[in-house]
Amino acid sequence: MAEQKIVTITGRSGSGKTTLIERLAKEYISEGKKVSVIKSMRHDFEVDREGKDTHRYRKAGVHSALITNGKKIALMADITDDETPLTLAAKYFGDYDIVIIEGFKEGETRKVEVIGDSTETPLFETDSNIVTVVSDRNFSTKLPLFKRNDIKSIKECIDTIF
Repeated sequence: MAEQKIVTITGRSGSGKTTLIERLAKEYISEGKKVSVIKSMRHDFEVDREGKDTHRYRKAGVHSALITNGKKIALMADITDDETPLTLAAKYFGDYDIVIIEGFKEGETRKVEVIGDSTETPLFETDSNIVTVVSDRNFSTKLPLFKRNDIKSIKECIDTIF
């Protein structure tokens, strides 16, 4: 297997990160690559439901619970504060060709910024880890800037930079 690529796609809420990731994933998968995605969030979330067995195990104090039907799995586990999307990628997706991390604004890793219609200041103006920008708007920047629909060029840039 070639060296694994870990690509962080960041941007403000509603900027189009998920759509870009869907389209990039399809491109990589069409080349026979094994792709996974980690969604990094700053707020709390819950996927387990009260009353379900896995929720009951967790309430009983187990560290993690995994459910499977023989075709797919879901893992519910607490992680320590020092775990990041990068450490989780290594821990759970080591045999994947491409790991795409959505979000992770605070990460000290190279990133692609997706900019939608937000009037907020682009992240690339204060985050030196952003190496590429995807937007249908024009910006004054020395960074590579791609239109959202130019998936082939975005992918080529990612393949070169990451």
